[in-house]
Amino acid sequence: MAARKKNKIKASFGRRVFCFFNYTFFAILAFAMLAPILNLIAKSVSSEAAVLSGEVGLLPNFKELQFDTYRIVIENKSFIIGLKNTVLVTILGSFSSLFVTACAAYALSKEYLRARKALIVLCIFIMIFSGGLIPTYMVVDKLRLTNTFTVLWILGAFNVYNMLILKSNFESISSELEESAMIDGAGHLTIFFKIYLPLTKATLAVITLFSAVGYWNNFFTSLIYTSKPQLKTLQLVLKEIIFSVSDIFLNLYGGQSAGEVTAQSTVAACVVVATIPILLVYPFLQKHFTKGVMTGAVKG
Repeated sequence: MAARKKNKIKASFGRRVFCFFNYTFFAILAFAMLAPILNLIAKSVSSEAAVLSGEVGLLPNFKELQFDTYRIVIENKSFIIGLKNTVLVTILGSFSSLFVTACAAYALSKEYLRARKALIVLCIFIMIFSGGLIPTYMVVDKLRLTNTFTVLWILGAFNVYNMLILKSNFESISSELEESAMIDGAGHLTIFFKIYLPLTKATLAVITLFSAVGYWNNFFTSLIYTSKPQLKTLQLVLKEIIFSVSDIFLNLYGGQSAGEVTAQSTVAACVVVATIPILLVYPFLQKHFTKGVMTGAVKG
């Protein structure tokens, strides 16, 4: 024990100063990101008087706590429909995007693929220059996908950025593994599902997280391509609540808001409820985040 303490290298003064400022900077940065969330939670459980008087900051007024806003949000049929649609779109879209992206990355990682470089250049080109809103809408309309549930997830099924990360990861896998598998009689499907995908779990987890967050936060697709109330996603419902929350309160709840809840607290409660599901998913994928991004970006 004494020898171990004796051999311990003492940090230099410059190193200690660097660590101090480093920890201080990231602590301030973390607080700056956490403060708006705490403020939203505080507003969502605060009374009208406390919010309007400016008493609510990072913490609510504990003497005037109320949870009517969450009850109102949960009982709102539009909010429940939007939440259900968004959950289904996120699950279906994330897995479909993962499958399509992985298949494209596997094919483009093979140097013997014909027109490989041209296809990669084309993918990068369409990532930078899209077809535009009007041509895309015309294609979707001709395919009779408007006002369907399919349009909510199929438009984002292929992501070039995620494909390039995964392609780089696939290229880092030793070609000897594929050659030995082919000698044993394995085809491309077997190699893809039993060799490449298991070896890139970290990157796949990160891509799944990227896709899930993108689908969860997307309201533009529902806004442009759907008009049926039963197809509205959560973000579109939130947008409508934010811009017309006063009218909603008057029409649905009459004078209940007086002295109990306020438009600001209702919007805050909606945002908190909408954020909770995606926050619950992140801790399960966080351990793969750094490894997956660095592996896909550096190797290859």
